[in-house]
Amino acid sequence: MGQTVKVTITNLANFGAFCDAEIDGKVYKGLIHITEITNGFVSNIADYVNVGDVKDGYVISVDEEKNQAKISLKRVNA
Repeated sequence: MGQTVKVTITNLANFGAFCDAEIDGKVYKGLIHITEITNGFVSNIADYVNVGDVKDGYVISVDEEKNQAKISLKRVNA
């Protein structure tokens, strides 16, 4: 947690974007909640990311048992 990793956007939803994130050599299914895309209001996630995009993401938390991670784009340079 607290590290910056490369994430690949795999799907978009109204509430955020799903991604694959390699953290410490293991690939996790990640969620970037709409509030973690950028500072300010986001009405359309596709204005910021698209499926297939590779971005730098900040690891908020990791659930080892569920193989899931919470990722932020806006915290990368914070």
